[in-house]
Amino acid sequence: MGLTSIQSIPAAAETAAGATATPAADWTRDERSFNRAVSAAVEQLNGIGFAGDNREITFSIDQSSKRVVVQVVDKSTNEVIMQWPPESVLQWAAENMKNG
Repeated sequence: MGLTSIQSIPAAAETAAGATATPAADWTRDERSFNRAVSAAVEQLNGIGFAGDNREITFSIDQSSKRVVVQVVDKSTNEVIMQWPPESVLQWAAENMKNG
């Protein structure tokens, strides 16, 4: 699944999940507003260490299903420790979008 990061860090070529970021110029006004709000929430949660030592929370958008994805990532290895919804649910949602 292709994930588009909306973390509050400078635009990078790759996200923690390994997907390229969608250029901000392609976002609608509502999407930019949503992304700013989510970025602020990510900063707050990571700032207080909500996910634990050496871990961070990321919010992304799965490009195939257009669903929000929340991950807990090990900062030293970039390993995804937990993800909601699971990959199988994202695949199911993407298939259902294709089939109408």
